[in-house]
Amino acid sequence: MRSVFLLMLLWASLSFGDDLKIQIARQCVFESYPTLKTDAHFLEDFLGSLDSGMSVSYKTEQEYERTLQNPRLVDTFIYPYPLDSFANEPFEDSARLRDYTLLEFLYGDSKSHVELHLKSLKWVDGHSILFNVQNGAYESLERVRNRLQVLLEENPQYLDFLKNIGGTYLWRKIAHTKRLSPHSFGIAIDINVAHSRYWLWDLQRHPPQRVREFGIPQDIIEAFEQEGFIWGGRWWHYDSMHFEYRPEILCYAERLRSIAH
Repeated sequence: MRSVFLLMLLWASLSFGDDLKIQIARQCVFESYPTLKTDAHFLEDFLGSLDSGMSVSYKTEQEYERTLQNPRLVDTFIYPYPLDSFANEPFEDSARLRDYTLLEFLYGDSKSHVELHLKSLKWVDGHSILFNVQNGAYESLERVRNRLQVLLEENPQYLDFLKNIGGTYLWRKIAHTKRLSPHSFGIAIDINVAHSRYWLWDLQRHPPQRVREFGIPQDIIEAFEQEGFIWGGRWWHYDSMHFEYRPEILCYAERLRSIAH
C-alpha cells in the first residue's frame, strides 16, 4: 500500500505542471497563515520565491545539504510530505527545510518577540507547556491534546509515549548547526525521548534504521497530523519524537494526493 502511494506521489510530482503545483502551494500557505494577509508588501516580496518554479532543485544528498543551509519557501514543497509512508532518500526531506524569513514573520524574529506570543497549555500528563498562539499553532496543539485525551481513555498505555515530554519552546540552535530549531519559535513538541529514535544518535552506533518501526502508535501520529503537525518519523533524517506545526506542508501533500486519485 505504501509503495503504491509513493508511486502516485512520484507521478503527481512529475506529471503536474509547475503552474498547478505553485497554485496549490500558494493556496495552502494563504489558508494556513492568516497573518500573511495583513502585510501586502511582505507577501508580494516573499511569495515571489514560489513563482520561481517548482521544478526539482535538489536531486542528490549533496545538493540537499547545500539547500538546507539557506532554503527558500519553494524548496519546502519540492518533494511532498510522505503521508502514510516515509522518505526513501536523504534529499526527499523537503518538510525538514524551513524558510526562516517566513518563521520570523509568523512567530517572532527574536527571543523576546517570540516570547510575547507564548501561552501555557496543560498537557495530557498534567504538566504545563508553552506554545505560540500565532497563526493557530496553540489552538491546533490544544486540539491534539484533546484527541490524545480521548485516545488515553481507551488506551491508557499510550501515556508512556506522551509523559515526560522532550519539550516545546526553547530558544536554541539545532545541534551542530547555525540554524534555529523550530522549538525556538514555539511551534514544535518532542514527546517522550525514552521511546524515540533519532538518525544521528543511531549513526553514532550503527547505520540509521531504515525499517521504520519506531513503536509510536499510529493513533498518536494521526492525532498530530490531523491538526496540522508533521511528524519527524517520516523523514529520512528521522526524529521520531518530533512533531512540528506546518499545516501548509500537510495541505499540499493532501491536495496532490486527492488529484492523483
